[in-house]
Formats: sequence, C-alpha cells, structure tokens
Amino acid sequence: MRGAYPGAIMYDVLADLLARPAPFSVSTTETLWTDPHIASEMLRFHLDETNDFASRRKSTIDAFVGWLDRRFPFTGASVTDLGCGPGLYTARYAKRGAVVTGLDFSGNSLAYARKAAEAAGLSIDYRQADYLRDEFVGNQDLVTLIYGDFCAMAPSKRRLLLDKVKAALKPNGVFVFDVFSTGMLAEISEGTTLESRLMNGFWAPGEYVGLKSTLVYRDEAIGLDRYLIAAPDHTFQVYNWMQYYTPASIIEEVMAAGYSTVEIADFRTGGSWAGGATAFAVIARP
Repeated sequence: MRGAYPGAIMYDVLADLLARPAPFSVSTTETLWTDPHIASEMLRFHLDETNDFASRRKSTIDAFVGWLDRRFPFTGASVTDLGCGPGLYTARYAKRGAVVTGLDFSGNSLAYARKAAEAAGLSIDYRQADYLRDEFVGNQDLVTLIYGDFCAMAPSKRRLLLDKVKAALKPNGVFVFDVFSTGMLAEISEGTTLESRLMNGFWAPGEYVGLKSTLVYRDEAIGLDRYLIAAPDHTFQVYNWMQYYTPASIIEEVMAAGYSTVEIADFRTGGSWAGGATAFAVIARP
C-alpha cells in the first residue's frame, strides 16, 4: 500500500546498505557466536561434512593435522588452538599426544567440544574466552588459528594477536595459521541478493527477509559480505570482512610484528604452495 512505509526511511536503509564503508570500520563478529540461533546454526555448519561454510571437510583437517604432527610432533607438546569451536582440531591434537588448550567465546560450541572430548576419553582444557581480550596459556610449543580467522580481523587486531601469540610461545615455539589468498578474492564479484529466509533460515528461527551485499576493495585486497536481516520483531546487520593475502604481503605483516622467520606452505600437504584460488598456511617463529 502506497505510503505504508515512509519512503525516506526505506531510502536511508537501502542507500546505507549499498554504501562502501571504510574497511573494518564496523565489527559484528560476536553476533555469529553469541546469538543463540545463529550460534546453533554455526555449530551445525561446522559439523556438516557436505560444505566448507564454517569449517573444512574431515579429509582436509586430517591432512593438515598429519603434516603438522610430522613437522612439529604433538607428543608431549603444549598446544593452544585459538577459536577452537567444537574441537575439530583440538581433539586431533590430543589424540596425537599433545597437551591441549582450546579457546573460544562460543559457549555453544565449547559445550559440544567438552562433551565430545569426554566421550572420546580425551583431556582437553577448553576455556570460554576472547583471545583478543583475555589472557591465554603461556610457554606454548605451538599455537594454531585456523580457517581464515586471522583475515577477518582489522589490522590493529591482527597486530595485537601477533604480539600476544609471540609472548605466549616458547623461544623455539611456532605459530601456525592460514590465510585466504588474493586468488580467492579474484573470483569474487560484487552484487546484491534479496531473499526470504536468506540462507535457508540461518539468520533467525522464524520468518525474515535477508539482503546480502558483497563489496570488493581491489586495491586493499579486502572483501565484505554485509547482511541486513529484517524479521517481524527485530532488524540487525552483520559485517563479514575478509583480508586477502599474497605470500609476500603476509610475510611482511608478520615480520613487522617481530617474528624471526615466516614460511608459506600448502594447507593440506605442508609442502610448497602452488598458488591459485586457495588458502595457504603460514608458519611463524618468534
């Protein structure tokens, strides 16, 4: 009906959604893990072997943990997994003999991880914490951060994390994480999608309309997926920023934080990364 929704308000909402915010100027990361419905959906996607939406498939995880164990043996090693989620990596570390700590601020995912560890007879120290704000265990042989979590942080937060990890590692310790490549960014196109129950109910338990706007900042190698979710009783937005890297750009960033050596590796094999539209592993020593 004409005039049922004030035109100025609708214009402001849509114009704002299509605007190009300054990179990393808005952060909504915690929404994905603290909203009860979205957190349960994130856990479901983490455990879903049919997609790579929230975590990698079992075969890829097994391959990564295998070469990591060969390079940096887990037996007796002190290992912290940052953003451990439901324990897909921590459980594998513990099974190979590591003394493992898992940090995450999702109580939902940690509850699953603790239950799974108990069922498997594994002793893992799971802690609900924000690794950017809270302290984590020191004197570690290995710290890991997996599935592009590093890329989702603003530059200042990435530097803070690098500093905190360096302080937590033993002198011969190693920080291993993965980043998304600029080859992956090259395959992303800008666009807007409007759907009823966008992503099949991921964002809310009842009826809602979701609008997704994808923006690409080519010069800065940054991508943004911005979501506007409008349900009958509430409206909210989510900003998913992603920094993409070349080997040279991530090496420069990590070395600037005072690390002594940085190595690039294929995530699945630990060998040389062949390039292309895939993520790659970063091995950094303090």
